[in-house]
Amino acid sequence: MSLLDVKHTGIFRVDLLRVVSDVDHKAITEYTLEHRKKWDRYTTYHDRALNEDWQAGLPDREKFEADIYAAGYEFVKRTNRRPFEETPFLHYWCSVYQQGDHHGSHNHPNSLIAGTYYSQVVADSSSITLEAPWKSHIMHDTIPFAAGLHAYKPNAGDMLLWPSWLDHRVNPQVQTENPRIAISFNLDYQKYHD
Repeated sequence: MSLLDVKHTGIFRVDLLRVVSDVDHKAITEYTLEHRKKWDRYTTYHDRALNEDWQAGLPDREKFEADIYAAGYEFVKRTNRRPFEETPFLHYWCSVYQQGDHHGSHNHPNSLIAGTYYSQVVADSSSITLEAPWKSHIMHDTIPFAAGLHAYKPNAGDMLLWPSWLDHRVNPQVQTENPRIAISFNLDYQKYHD
């Protein structure tokens, strides 16, 4: 062997922040399951009026929104992104995953941070799978497909935040007595939404 030196450096990390919120997970879950009776889909995302109606009665709403903002401030600080100079733009919605419900690979355009808070998850709840940003650019590379995926199994109260450009998905939910309840959100600099 004639190699004089070998040094391996991993570069271009992707940031994932996990915080735990102290809101009343049980109250949010019970309220959301009752409100779910008004929905014709698994999510409030596609119906602005329905989403606003769900948000209006959300238990611990002020504390929940404050936790999202605090997590967003922490994310930009820890990842060396430009700080928020004013209260960030926030948009959030709810999804209740019952048997067969899923969400294909997607990202959150027109925002800085994407995230999800989980008010209810059980052992059978689907994970969220985050996908490596290089997955469509590997050409002849032989990196195993699984190396480009990170499945995260959340606990109730977990709040995850990641760059909004990162593709992610939720696999089909299996049969369970307790649906997976996730509140997803976008945070961004206010100047882009004025």
